[in-house]
Amino acid sequence: MYQKKIPVQLDCGLHFFKELLSGKWKLMLVYYISKNLKRPSELQRKIPDADRRVMDKQVGELVWHGFITKTTYSTKIPKVEYELSELGEKLLPLILTIEQWGEDNRNVLSEALEKDPKFENVLQQERTKK
Repeated sequence: MYQKKIPVQLDCGLHFFKELLSGKWKLMLVYYISKNLKRPSELQRKIPDADRRVMDKQVGELVWHGFITKTTYSTKIPKVEYELSELGEKLLPLILTIEQWGEDNRNVLSEALEKDPKFENVLQQERTKK
């Protein structure tokens, strides 16, 4: 199992947030689970660019840290569903605020992406799709 090598700073709430919710898909997973996408296959369809292994790992961490709950049904074909926990419900307004901030600043943020060379290939691929 992976062990962190860099000491964890826990002297303010932002550090807790960063340590527990950093991950490419975690905030999106919480958001989509709040929108009633409960099954792993539904989440995968909603975030098709996410590697299934990475997404499963991040969902597992969200369960482990108490942001979502996992229910496994003992049926002939095992079925798993996720829901927001009380902690996840408390996180949701922050995610919605961040989403709104992104929409409100879409033009400025798009310009920033255009200037950043590390996004050049991704932006070219997006333009090609359209």
